[in-house]
Amino acid sequence: MKLLKYALMVLFSVGMMSCGGGGSDDPVDEQKPTVTITSPNSPVNTGDIINVAFTAKDNIELKSYRVQIRKPVGATGMTKSYNGNWSFDTFQDKADANGDAFQSIEGKTGPVEVKFPVATDLGDNTHVGKGVYEIIVTVDDAAEKTNSVTVKKEFTLQ
Repeated sequence: MKLLKYALMVLFSVGMMSCGGGGSDDPVDEQKPTVTITSPNSPVNTGDIINVAFTAKDNIELKSYRVQIRKPVGATGMTKSYNGNWSFDTFQDKADANGDAFQSIEGKTGPVEVKFPVATDLGDNTHVGKGVYEIIVTVDDAAEKTNSVTVKKEFTLQ
């Protein structure tokens, strides 16, 4: 009987120790990341390089970003050129104007400055159409729930 009491006490103690704490010591990420677009600035000449630059920061950990350049939805007064429907997206265009892969921000907290060139000269005497464009930068952090922030900035190709 004493052995049974001793065994039950040990099991009870082990059970109590395993239940303590209530979770991990990892901080819960409840803040969205921040992003500031620093370039491009207007105007950019068609045929020139668009220098994209932004700074991303998170209180815990950054995961990824997406940069899109396109004409704003419902935009008016644009000049159609050789390629009036041009757009750029880091999810589709896997390299910058130099052929380099895009910089990773995964695992960093920041501030992380990301810079890369985007070509408006498409070869064969084809250029991106003139007009107003917007750059959209979306930054996600590493939290289980998706925290993202999207910032838009307009610039002109002339």
